[in-house]
Amino acid sequence: MRALASLFALMALPVYAQNGAAQPGAGLNLNVMSMLLSLLLVVGTIIALAYMLKRFNPNMANNDDFKVIRTLPLGTKERLLVVEIDNKQHLLGVTPGAINYLYELETPLKEREMAPLAKQLSHILNTKKKT
Repeated sequence: MRALASLFALMALPVYAQNGAAQPGAGLNLNVMSMLLSLLLVVGTIIALAYMLKRFNPNMANNDDFKVIRTLPLGTKERLLVVEIDNKQHLLGVTPGAINYLYELETPLKEREMAPLAKQLSHILNTKKKT
């Protein structure tokens, strides 16, 4: 703890030199305040990006009737989707102009496990959406 306080004091030395007879600790308070505001800005940006990801990513919004099992991007706007409807898996081709049914899978694919952070963010966003 003393090392951290010493580090902050050393960081504030140029502020003392510039202000001459400045109040002790005034530069330190400004540095801490600047750091906290920057931290809040970064956390807010992360939350905003998570909200946008949830809103525009169909893979995180699965329900019981319709599940997206796998997604394979083929280009910037084209993709293959494996979806599960009524316990049967179907392969779909998705383009900006159309959705084409391609094939019914005989052996079902396993659903990929989401990363723990993605699960937590999805849970947080789903609870906020319901309230």
